[in-house]
Amino acid sequence: MSFESEEPRPQEIAPRRRLTLAQVVGFVSVTLFISTEVAAASAAGIWGLSGLLHLQPLGEIILTAIVGIPALFAMVRCGQLAFAAETDPENN
Repeated sequence: MSFESEEPRPQEIAPRRRLTLAQVVGFVSVTLFISTEVAAASAAGIWGLSGLLHLQPLGEIILTAIVGIPALFAMVRCGQLAFAAETDPENN
């Protein structure tokens, strides 16, 4: 004996993501705030390490690349997460 019905179930349609002015302002402000903090921390770390290690300009450039690339990735990822959170239909 089967309890499953023979009728096809209607598929649940997920609500679409909407983009309003308030969501854009929220996304931009969160991204700018977090990116500013990441940039300031990266710059302070580079400045501190280059001064502590008495690095020459080439060493500072290399240190900037080592610290700057992950910092840039963090900024981009933060922007992606902020956009996803602001346009999530469950948050509206």
